[in-house]
Amino acid sequence: MNLFRSWRAGSYIIDRVITSPMFRWTWSGLSEGEYSGALREYRPVDAETAHEMRAGRYLLASKLVDTHGVSPFATHVDHLSWHNELHGFAWLRHFGEARGLEEREFARTLVLDWIGRNSEYNVDTWGLGLSARRVMNWLRHYGLLTEGAERKQVKTISHSIAMQVQAAKLRTPYAPDRIDELIATILPVAVALCDGSELAQIEPLVKTLCKMLKWQLDEDGFYRSRNPADQLLLIEELVSLRLTLSQRSADLARELGGIVDDMHLALDSVTLGTGEPVYFNGCGQLPAEMIFAIQSQGTRRRKGNCAVAGYGVVELGPGMLVVDEGRVPLAAYARNAHASALAFEFSHGRDLVVGSCGPAPDELRHSKDLFRQGAAHSAPMIDDLSSGRFSNSGVLISYGEKPKMNVHERDAEIVARTGAFRSRFGVEIERRVSILANGDTLVGQDVLIVPGDKRKLTGSLIQRFHLAPGARATLSPGGEMISIVLQSGAEWTFLWEAALAQVEPSVRQSAHLGYYNTQQIVLEAELEKGLEVSWIFTKR
Repeated sequence: MNLFRSWRAGSYIIDRVITSPMFRWTWSGLSEGEYSGALREYRPVDAETAHEMRAGRYLLASKLVDTHGVSPFATHVDHLSWHNELHGFAWLRHFGEARGLEEREFARTLVLDWIGRNSEYNVDTWGLGLSARRVMNWLRHYGLLTEGAERKQVKTISHSIAMQVQAAKLRTPYAPDRIDELIATILPVAVALCDGSELAQIEPLVKTLCKMLKWQLDEDGFYRSRNPADQLLLIEELVSLRLTLSQRSADLARELGGIVDDMHLALDSVTLGTGEPVYFNGCGQLPAEMIFAIQSQGTRRRKGNCAVAGYGVVELGPGMLVVDEGRVPLAAYARNAHASALAFEFSHGRDLVVGSCGPAPDELRHSKDLFRQGAAHSAPMIDDLSSGRFSNSGVLISYGEKPKMNVHERDAEIVARTGAFRSRFGVEIERRVSILANGDTLVGQDVLIVPGDKRKLTGSLIQRFHLAPGARATLSPGGEMISIVLQSGAEWTFLWEAALAQVEPSVRQSAHLGYYNTQQIVLEAELEKGLEVSWIFTKR
């Protein structure tokens, strides 16, 4: 951890030097390149979005901002995701099929307006990963931006691209965030595919990218942060690169494509029947149309029960279960990681039954660590304490030994054990979860394991089950069962043994509403040797 802190501090210092006025002159004086705009666009287009933007209404990151005709780049909006999406320019694709001259001119005007306001380095708008995504989006739509433009305007856009590319090239080796480093490594390949570079110049760039991918992905093809949102972001850029590269070199496209296919497969593995990836390690609700567009570019789909990147995945009939063993990423990837040991999400067909709260919304980003705690997940804890702690810099640090998990490939069953509570309470927790009855029943058992000869235990085992948005849970008058009605109208029953149960309020992230108010079932039992708490969800 000390080595990580030193590396990150050094990276920040070097980046500040490179971006200081003393060194920024090295970004300019470059010849303006000629770009073909060959980078492939495949993402979904919505003409209505382009129309709304022309009217001054910008719906980005699910937040609508009406600028009343003022440039969006002159508007201060305290919403980080909205800001990043605006300055990332992925929304340019909505103008890509514009036939009217006015719409094309509007898109070009916004780009020129950004350049006019951001020609000098600004920490908020020149972030390494953000800059790389912005340039790649400009290259995808270079024809849109330059067709019918004055020579001076084309020169301004080309010069800005050259400056941002040169800045990214200098900053990439010292990137304090690994995902920014990886996205910035994608950028030179994209530029080379658009500026007329020879294949001999493109090949080493692709080799370098593949090497970086293999370093930052685990053996299953999952990004080391274990965040499905990071995985989707990377695939989004890599698919565009792969499609463009296939027109230049089948061999290079095949080399990169094999890695990208593994990434598609890994993301598909943790995507529930609802079409959404699980809400673990910084992932919340993602745009369904974007997930479909990106995943439709993959050539393989998950088959059978498996373990992927520390997630156990089993499926039976319409039932699908994903369990997080609680693996903590390396420190360089753990700034958004969740303390979610033994947490699970369960879907039945298109219905989510049990999930997690998701990450903090932008409005509460200063309290984001609260949403990374175990209490925001369907997981067992002791005295409501999490399976990990957070450093002053926000990095998740694990307690105890490496977690263990076994996924039964034939039976839809996952057995996982965490030692995260051993040093504090002298116990380990084993969770055994199975899907039965052709997917209509989920059976779980949480067992307290007491290694050694510890005689007295203190504390309470607390298990939380966060229900789907709109679910209504009702405890029966006798307190022996809980009836659950999902928003779809499907009815479920929850039973348990060896614990006290109650129903409490909960929330789940929504890209459209911020948070849905929902409910959670909470079980509590005093710690004792041999404690076994069983529970079951059954569809009526």
